[in-house]
Amino acid sequence: MPALTEARLTLLRRRIAASTDTDTAADNGPRTADMPFGEFGIAERRMWRIYELDPESLSHNIGLVLEFSGNRSVRSVVDSAELLVERCDVLRSVVEVDAAGVPRRRAVDRAGSWDATESVWTWGTPAADAAATEAAGIDAIATGLTRAAFDLTAEPPVRMRVSGSDGNVTMILVVHHLAVDDTSWPLLLGTLVSGSWPGDTAAENRPETPDAEAATDAAERAVRHALDTWAADDVRHPFTGALPTESAAESWLSPMDDRAGVKVAAPVAGDSLAAFDRVSQTVGATPNALLIGICSLAAFALTGAADHVLVVPADNRRREQSPQYIGYCGNIIPMRFRVDPAATVEQSLRSAAAEIYRSMEHSGTDFGPVLTALRQGGGRFPVMEIMASVRPAPLRGIPQPADAPVTCRSVFHGIANYPLSIAFEADDDATHVEVDHQPGVVPDEIASRSTEVLTTLVDLVPDSLDLTVSELLNALDERVAQKLIVR
Repeated sequence: MPALTEARLTLLRRRIAASTDTDTAADNGPRTADMPFGEFGIAERRMWRIYELDPESLSHNIGLVLEFSGNRSVRSVVDSAELLVERCDVLRSVVEVDAAGVPRRRAVDRAGSWDATESVWTWGTPAADAAATEAAGIDAIATGLTRAAFDLTAEPPVRMRVSGSDGNVTMILVVHHLAVDDTSWPLLLGTLVSGSWPGDTAAENRPETPDAEAATDAAERAVRHALDTWAADDVRHPFTGALPTESAAESWLSPMDDRAGVKVAAPVAGDSLAAFDRVSQTVGATPNALLIGICSLAAFALTGAADHVLVVPADNRRREQSPQYIGYCGNIIPMRFRVDPAATVEQSLRSAAAEIYRSMEHSGTDFGPVLTALRQGGGRFPVMEIMASVRPAPLRGIPQPADAPVTCRSVFHGIANYPLSIAFEADDDATHVEVDHQPGVVPDEIASRSTEVLTTLVDLVPDSLDLTVSELLNALDERVAQKLIVR
């Protein structure tokens, strides 16, 4: 397990020792009325606690570089940025913690500024980074801004830098995850792309918050599901195949550390993805669920662990939680998969889909209260070494002006949150896979094969449904070996 500093161990022990049933009730409390600005949602409170453990961590910084072309001027992009922070309260706020340890947002007055030549506009950037020159290169400047820690008690959770010339404008946008999740982009990036405030158009598509009785019942069922599956005593570490050796109490301290990470990406063949429509209908799963099933097969192919847990992020934003007032609304859904090498690929994917849907029944209960219940019941921290996700690219679904197209690319913060993270990301035209890993934790032979294993599985599965999983993996090994020789 990653090593912890003594300071963090002390903080963790103090937090665990101070936890009470009152704390659990606060985490489980339903939100039935409109949430006023300032009050944290349950997922935000979980994210804030993670932030408090290590305010210097970069692991929740999200960096994007947006390129505006066509008829967009520098001034119009700056106007869009100013409109965004004017209307999106969560972006122009700092966090205050009261004597009881309860965090709340407080809006602050901030303004952007131009450099001496009035060619670069910045908002919320540290002085040293605001003075960076174009000679350093946009990617270097973006990396610097993304890899600078946020002091969320003193600075808003967003940084912006606009430069370039009319028709060729670049914006660097860095946001702390406390302020956004994947459901925030239509509002945030929609404002920047269109130059107008689109409003929370997705509100009616989100579920309402359950009442207290329903929330309590859902939480109890989620904990029972956890104990029966991903939090059971016989769950092993997929990379070593070993059962956890620390005590239940020690396990709650061991996983709380970030490590330097490496990110690699590879395109997914469009023809293979098109064939997934047929496969998804055959196995009774959505294409996104099918890709999580592919991640499970990849975990088996890479580690040899037929019985493993994948951690899958999910959207948990409620109807009243507009992204302009409530930031992070994500949830974490652990799923335990058991792959039978003798089963057919179709049977394996059907089993994976069933497990995904069983697990997603509990997505409305936040991960934090489930963990609290497990710990207070004497359970151990769950084994979580592999994260798998299927997500939209930030600009996906955002209307693009024909005369002013916008492109977007991500900036890696250099940190891997989990030993191995797999993400299928789709924009409006293509899909690619991204793999982050922690060197020294993930064996080199697994890291070097990961993207090829994933993309090759996507290629092979549509025509391999009648093969056994073992036969599929034999074909996979041959194909991947050929690709690695060519590479």
